[in-house]
Amino acid sequence: MRTLVEVVARCDARGRTVLAVVRASGQLAVRRTGPATVHLVATAFGPLGGDDAEVRLVVEEGARLTVCSVAAAVVLPARGESPPSRQRVRAEVAGVLELAPEPTVVTARAVHLADLDVELAAHGQLTATEQVLLGRQGEEPGRWTGTTRVVRDGHPLLHTTVGLGPGAPAWAPPVAPRAYASTVAVGDHRADVETGVDAVRLPLPGGWVATAWAGELHEAVHRLRSVTGDQVLEGAR
Repeated sequence: MRTLVEVVARCDARGRTVLAVVRASGQLAVRRTGPATVHLVATAFGPLGGDDAEVRLVVEEGARLTVCSVAAAVVLPARGESPPSRQRVRAEVAGVLELAPEPTVVTARAVHLADLDVELAAHGQLTATEQVLLGRQGEEPGRWTGTTRVVRDGHPLLHTTVGLGPGAPAWAPPVAPRAYASTVAVGDHRADVETGVDAVRLPLPGGWVATAWAGELHEAVHRLRSVTGDQVLEGAR
């Protein structure tokens, strides 16, 4: 199934954020839940193997936008030889964008690709959190690959790919975590290197990126917060 979500946030003459475009088709609906907040709502099971979802976000100068989801995304395999499912988030940000979706759970035999591609203007700000769990309780893990690209004022700021699950090059016992959490923050944040148990925060020009791994998702989120403090979005707690 092909899914497309589009949201455009702009600043009006009074300095308030106006959501000029809020629309979706396919497997997701989008609902405005606050003055500058939207929630993504699944309208069908999945994503299933072969599903392709794209979320396009535009945050104009002076505007703010927070994107959340109402429940975890449970990735399921298609019948037979299951192709991967994919979700792309593409954002153009001159204002402030916060991404705080609920976790992605990749079930046994499922393969999911997640792309985050953000173009920031010179004064654009971004905070994006990702939470991933491989397999449900008592289930074999699926496979997840996440790629994050952030460009600021035309200059590459971050480009990283993380692969987890059976078949991923760096996923082999004893280094085979089932849970992963990460946050990238670009804007007014400043941070030095901070390390914890299976967690690290690294500085970026004008921001930072933090990652954590564990056997359970709540452990990964706790470890992430140990190196980021209260700077992690509410949606990742």
